[in-house]
Amino acid sequence: MERQAIEDLVHGWVMAAADHIRQAMDQPLTVNEKSSHKDIVTNLDQETERYLREQIQTHFPDDRIIGEEGEGQQSDSLEGTVWIIDPIDGTANFYGQGRHFAIMLGRYVDGEGQFGVIYDVMADDYVSAWQGQGVTWNGQPFEKPFDDKPLREGLIAGNGSYALHNTHRIQDFIDQALGFRIYGSAGLQVLYVLRGDLLLYFSPKLAPWDVAAGAVIAREAGLSFSQFDGSRLDLLHKGSGVIGYPSAYQQFVKYLAVEAAWDKM
Repeated sequence: MERQAIEDLVHGWVMAAADHIRQAMDQPLTVNEKSSHKDIVTNLDQETERYLREQIQTHFPDDRIIGEEGEGQQSDSLEGTVWIIDPIDGTANFYGQGRHFAIMLGRYVDGEGQFGVIYDVMADDYVSAWQGQGVTWNGQPFEKPFDDKPLREGLIAGNGSYALHNTHRIQDFIDQALGFRIYGSAGLQVLYVLRGDLLLYFSPKLAPWDVAAGAVIAREAGLSFSQFDGSRLDLLHKGSGVIGYPSAYQQFVKYLAVEAAWDKM
């Protein structure tokens, strides 16, 4: 199937899934805890993942899938074509606020990101990128607003627990920025970096579905998105992640390298 046909197909899936979420979110939700009361899954997370899996399996029966809610067989390899799905990124926001959540899909071929989509459901922002084709925002070519900016002149965002517990003395790094924000959705924070609202976003524990779509979009936008030590994102296991503009990103990676070295002494 040609690139444009795949992009159009996925756009239709995402819009249909989002319509279902918006129509059903005012109805009583079934909510279950996963690892803790802060880590929840709703019936709409599960329904959305099942729908996306069904569409992929119908149109691309040979492709494999990794999904957050495990609503079907999970691929344990990145060989061949693999779709990585987050049906509702920011479930706590979805449940607690009714906004600030996203649908995300990444398509990988032999471990390389081919296509990524992040859709902010309530803001109606559809951001996608295809390998070598740049980024589109609501169907229009997108360029980031600036190439770089000093850390002290911009906001950064990150994992709340990591910051509150001052792991790796991260508050010393945070103090170098103009301010710090916590948004509760990895995908949306990628978009906020993309459009220059943030200079950096970091989290010590991101799952493959948290980063797969954003990694393709970041690469096509010319932004760095890696693990804390600068190595490639792990798309099969949970790992750290940091995305940012050059100065802020490089400062973060250097700072964490020094702090990690001190912690080993």
